[in-house]
Amino acid sequence: MPRFILYAAAALFAWTSGAAVSYGSYRSPFPPPSEIHVPVQGAAGDMFALAFGARRLFADVWFIRLMQYFGAPEFEKAEEAAADEERAEHEHHHHHHSLEGGKYPEFQARALHILEIDPGFTMAALYGAGSLAFNLGKPREAQAVLEYALKYSPKNWKYLNMLAALGYYKNAEAPQAVADALAPILKDPDCPVMLKQQAAFLNKRIGNYAAAAAIYADIAATSRDTAYVRNAERELSRLAEKAR
Repeated sequence: MPRFILYAAAALFAWTSGAAVSYGSYRSPFPPPSEIHVPVQGAAGDMFALAFGARRLFADVWFIRLMQYFGAPEFEKAEEAAADEERAEHEHHHHHHSLEGGKYPEFQARALHILEIDPGFTMAALYGAGSLAFNLGKPREAQAVLEYALKYSPKNWKYLNMLAALGYYKNAEAPQAVADALAPILKDPDCPVMLKQQAAFLNKRIGNYAAAAAIYADIAATSRDTAYVRNAERELSRLAEKAR
């Protein structure tokens, strides 16, 4: 057996046998292996991540896979929804009453898996929860993602604010309350552009045109995704026409 395989097996055994060895007051910042629900395609990679301390690297890999799974067609659908208020409201109503169905049935499991590997991956948690709640109409699944993330980052204000926004969203409370809860997150450099777009559309829908314009301007200036930039520029042009 090659030497590196022996080293990997030894490292993995040592990592998983914490019950037999005393580590004093040390507590790993990562979830134990027993919490990791490994998708079939990723078992070998996750074993490598655990054995060689490459959790953050493999969390990045799983985040890319999550975005690829979400796919271009779904982004195009979200972009159209942001540009067409009537269609967006129709889709929101439809998804809100089908919380257990809809497309992308593996999305929550894949989002949770990233946090099982690296619970400190804040952008992945916000992207996962935001997509589940505001794009797929599954606020309960979004809440589960945030609650898992909060187990390892209980004072993370971004998670807490997002959780508050979901509370308003699930209870069909005033959209203004959702917008207010999201506002502090939008100022963070790591805020996913998808969440910014959803917040901009929400502000536009409730008549906060200045706030919507500020968010779209930020997207146009900072996003690397040309589709989001084009949509933001288009919305800025429409808002400017309304202001005349």
